[in-house]
Amino acid sequence: MRELQSQLTVSESLQSYFSLFKSSLKASFAYRASTVTSLFTAVFMYAVPMLVWQQVYSQNPNLAISRAKMFPYLLLACCGNYALGMSVEFRIGQRIRNGLIATDLLKPIDFQLSQGIQSLSDGLFNGALGLLVFFCGYLVLGKDIFPANSLSFGLFFLSFLLAFLIQYFVCFIFVQGAFYTYSGYGIFAARGALHQTFSGMAAPLTLYPPFLKAAGEWLPFRHTIYTPVSIYMGWEQGEAAVSLILQQAAWVIGLFILGKWLMVQSLKQLEVQGG
Repeated sequence: MRELQSQLTVSESLQSYFSLFKSSLKASFAYRASTVTSLFTAVFMYAVPMLVWQQVYSQNPNLAISRAKMFPYLLLACCGNYALGMSVEFRIGQRIRNGLIATDLLKPIDFQLSQGIQSLSDGLFNGALGLLVFFCGYLVLGKDIFPANSLSFGLFFLSFLLAFLIQYFVCFIFVQGAFYTYSGYGIFAARGALHQTFSGMAAPLTLYPPFLKAAGEWLPFRHTIYTPVSIYMGWEQGEAAVSLILQQAAWVIGLFILGKWLMVQSLKQLEVQGG
């Protein structure tokens, strides 16, 4: 097949990615009613676990993690998970179903990177809303939600950037299944269930049964929520925190390579429906 357009220069590529980022960010602000609705839905979803844990502590106050640490953890996990929200699965899955994926693949920009740029705009937008939830949490929990120290906050910032990359690459890997099934709802639901179970979103992994905790240690999901929040709260410091960050970096590299390879395999059997 002949190239429809010559390869872009580095400057042109950067300009294209930046324009894509701006347009994606503007699109996020365009649907205000939907955004407000999703925000209140998210707050309700995360309020339920807190109410459940409130009841648990009222009946058994001597858990391995104290109440003073648990509720800041749950709030931070809520804000972090909201900031990690991205529409990459819905976006690609929809374009596969209606055949528009073909036009995306013909563009002279890297498909995986372009989807990552759009996911970054999703993350920045959702992260800004997550800060509102964080502020509301501060009004209730006070200084308990602040980082353990400045070093912990610095390491958390790096850890959370890596967590975002892990989240994106995991979503990108799962979305490859839509190239085979042409309907990724079941695949995306499975990814969401694994994330909810092993990310530490609803509870710290240290409270998990041994077999679930062991399984979570071999999966990347814990590095999206539990790892950065643990570093932020000072549960992991010094060499232990650095070790976790290095593990995150290793997962980023491995998932990136796996996503690239799976994309090549998926395109070999892609059939665009319609005419």
